[in-house]
Formats: sequence, C-alpha cells, structure tokens
Amino acid sequence: MVINPYTNDEERKALDMYQDHIRKVITAVKELSLMVEDWINNRWESIEQRLEKISSLEKEADEIKRALLDEVSKAATLIQREDLMRLSLIADEIADYADATSFRLSHLRDWRPQGELADMFREFIEWVVKSVEKLREAIFMLPQNVEKAIKIAEEVDESERKVDVLQRVIVHTLYNLDISAKTLIKVIDFVRHIEEIADIAEDAADAVRIIAVGKLG
Repeated sequence: MVINPYTNDEERKALDMYQDHIRKVITAVKELSLMVEDWINNRWESIEQRLEKISSLEKEADEIKRALLDEVSKAATLIQREDLMRLSLIADEIADYADATSFRLSHLRDWRPQGELADMFREFIEWVVKSVEKLREAIFMLPQNVEKAIKIAEEVDESERKVDVLQRVIVHTLYNLDISAKTLIKVIDFVRHIEEIADIAEDAADAVRIIAVGKLG
C-alpha cells in the first residue's frame, strides 16, 4: 500500500490547488441539481438566482484552473506534469457544462416534468452529482493513499453507467409524450448536457488513475 506518496512540496501544493478547484466544480453541479428541483416545482425566481451562482462558480473554477496550470508548468521538480495538467483541464469542463446546462434549463419555461418522469429527473441528476462527488473523493485521496484513490475512481464509472441507463429511459419516455417538437428538442438537449457531465467525470477519473498508477510505479 502506498501511503502519502506526495512528499515533494511542489506536488503537495499542486494537489491542494486541485482540491480547491474540484470543490468549486462540485458546488456548481450541486447547484444545478437544486436548479432541477426548482424547475420541477416551477420556482423560477430561485432558478434565476442559481443560474447566476453557477456562472460565478464556473468563473471561480476557471481562475483556479489557470493558476493551477501556471503552478504546474513552472514546478521544476514536479513529475507527471502532463497528466496533472490533463486532470485540471478535464475537471474544469465539468464546471463549463454545469454552466451551459443551467443556461439551457433556464429556457425551459414552457414545460416541466411531472409525476414519475419528475422522479426520473431527480434520480438522474442525483447520480450525476454522485459521479462528481466520487471524482472529488478520488482527487482528495491522491496525496494520502493512491491505491484507494484508484478504487474510488473506479466508482465514478459505476455512477456514470447509472446515468447512461437513466438518460436512455428519460429520452424514450420523452419521445412518447404529447409535446411540441420544439420543446422536445430543447428538453432532450438539456438531458444530454446533464449526461455529459457524468461522462466528463469519468474521463477525469481516468486521469486520476493514470496519476495514481504512475505513483505506484
């Protein structure tokens, strides 16, 4: 078992910055989850507030990403530099997609899910949040125990598979509803953007595994 492999000060500083970055990312995704609940309950004032908050979080995450990339690029003793940069760039895409998805949701005033379909949307976004939370746990574990970080990263894959299944069920259900073609296109685009967040989390988990395996070697 490899415990506390990051003895280099530059490596530890970079990992601390990664943790700050992923905190902003997961907060944005959780706000999106709450925004979905507001949408289901037709709370548009709250939706507008969350839209602004997610946009602000995306900007904050982007600022941390730029500082992080600068730190990694000039760290003379830092190994796996390219892998660490890749992780930062991929994780930042999650915040980008949360922002883009929230914008799409803010334009779905003419329709909202009800009954069983509303519950499907709740479960759908819940598994997306779980995917990003597991990614955060894996990143947090990297400076402590790389073997455990690998195991947690594998759990991101499991959550992403749940998201895929729910996405297909929701889209199939939507096609069988009596709604206008314009609304259907907008809702399906929104659903696919939500699903993409879990896909990106899976890509970031792969990047975590690459870094961790490099430390095991």
